[in-house]
Amino acid sequence: MRVKHYFNLYMLSCKNRILFFLRTIQTLLTIVRYKNILLLNFHHVKYRYLPLEKGIRKNHFDKANLSNLRRNIHRIEKGLSYPVPKEVFAEDYILETVLILKTAIDLNCLDTSTKNWGKNVLNLYFKNCFHSPSIEEAYAVYKSIISLSQTDIEPDMVPYLSRDRPLSNIDYETFYQLAIRRRSVRYFLDKTVDKNLVKKAMDIALLSPSACNRQSFKYLYFDKPEIVSELASIPGGVQGYTLPAVIVVLGCYGGYFDVRDVNVPIIDASLTIMSFILALETLGLSSVCINWPNIPQKEEKVRQIIKIEEDEFIILMIGLGYPDLYGKIPYSAKLPTEAVLFINQRLNELNRQ
Repeated sequence: MRVKHYFNLYMLSCKNRILFFLRTIQTLLTIVRYKNILLLNFHHVKYRYLPLEKGIRKNHFDKANLSNLRRNIHRIEKGLSYPVPKEVFAEDYILETVLILKTAIDLNCLDTSTKNWGKNVLNLYFKNCFHSPSIEEAYAVYKSIISLSQTDIEPDMVPYLSRDRPLSNIDYETFYQLAIRRRSVRYFLDKTVDKNLVKKAMDIALLSPSACNRQSFKYLYFDKPEIVSELASIPGGVQGYTLPAVIVVLGCYGGYFDVRDVNVPIIDASLTIMSFILALETLGLSSVCINWPNIPQKEEKVRQIIKIEEDEFIILMIGLGYPDLYGKIPYSAKLPTEAVLFINQRLNELNRQ
């Protein structure tokens, strides 16, 4: 019996070793079979997050980072927007804010809009907040860079009542017709685009919401035929038609200090894109949004043509021009509202017992 018992153990051990060997061979064969896919996916992920890594590092070491300044100013003005603002708030970042402002002014890298907005919000903040030791320290630095003669507060650059917003004479039907008119146009007149119209559309786009008002994106506009043609040939899908001008929309990770914000520049830029292309229609221009897939080789081709910083990445391309009234437009039926909008539905009942 004992011999039989040991024999059975031996056979079981052999069986397990054989199974382990076969599974190892199977795993190795799977890796060999899918190595290209695995390596490609790794390459895509690594390439996609490289600008994020560079941007976070840049953000932490840049003492005059305007995105950080804009974020902090916006946080302060939100605190000032409370029905009854707290007597003391922003103590943990007010000195940082003032120091960024000082460095930006010293380096002459502060745009007029951000400077005036920041100055007015900080003036209101220091006027209304109780000066605790940390706030008083920040105020001392602030007074050294902003002369007392400049401390008047402009009402239109600080928090204001909702009733004071400009009135709108655009009704639902008017806006609905604009949305219907805005289609992806692929056939344009051979006519140079008026850059002033592009700037006017950008003025409207920049009024779009942005996380903490950082607006960390850029629009690169090109209308030289050889550059437009070269850029348009890269993403794919631009076949059979010619673009008079093209815009490369970039996200800028240098405006963010943590990996948690990986989606923020994409969201912020996308909000501006919709406003931008609607504004183009009101100015006699039309556009086509060109999908940009995450293919490293294609982004490298674009980087060889135009300058893209190490913390920047491509979000989208936009073709634009004056529409050819006899060019055809795909109908592109949209989903019904009930397929997208769910009102008080899809609650997780198991967690509500």
